[in-house]
Amino acid sequence: QWITGEAARADGHRWRARACAILTGIGTVRQDDPQLSVRSVATLRQPRRIVVDRHAETPPAARVLAGEAALVVTAGGRNPDWPGGVELLTLPDANGRIDLPGLMRALGGRGVNELHVAAGAKLNGALLAAGLVDELLLYLAPCLLGDPARGVAEFATAMGRLSDRIALAIHDIERVGDDLRLLARVVRKDD
Repeated sequence: QWITGEAARADGHRWRARACAILTGIGTVRQDDPQLSVRSVATLRQPRRIVVDRHAETPPAARVLAGEAALVVTAGGRNPDWPGGVELLTLPDANGRIDLPGLMRALGGRGVNELHVAAGAKLNGALLAAGLVDELLLYLAPCLLGDPARGVAEFATAMGRLSDRIALAIHDIERVGDDLRLLARVVRKDD
């Protein structure tokens, strides 16, 4: 079930505990049924749990919807089977997808100043392509996975040219148990 070791997972939860909210997508909810909570380390509060779910397909029994109020962001209506404590935020863009820049503005308006994303390649790629990622916290386990494993980010348009790349400035590399933790900041083209 786990790619990284116990020390790296606990380290990741320490980083989660810093965040105001944790964001994931419907694909991760379907695949992993995450809790999006801080575990393994002491914390004074749990971050807000947010699911990007264009068509309101998050299963009502999903662990992310249990307990304290979760926020589900859709491009349409509410799933009538969701628990009553689930908050809905409807943010469609012109193409019927989630307005990701609008989501970031809405979260900022709610006092979310540090957002931890624990998502799959599709949502990660959309956030990176929209210029909405400031830094990446990546863990490298001492193993290799091939197809059909998915990468960190999937982009809707081809990024095969070197000029299309998203540049990173590496700020820290640290060994955590048997794994490596890499902290890199996205370099903006206008910086």
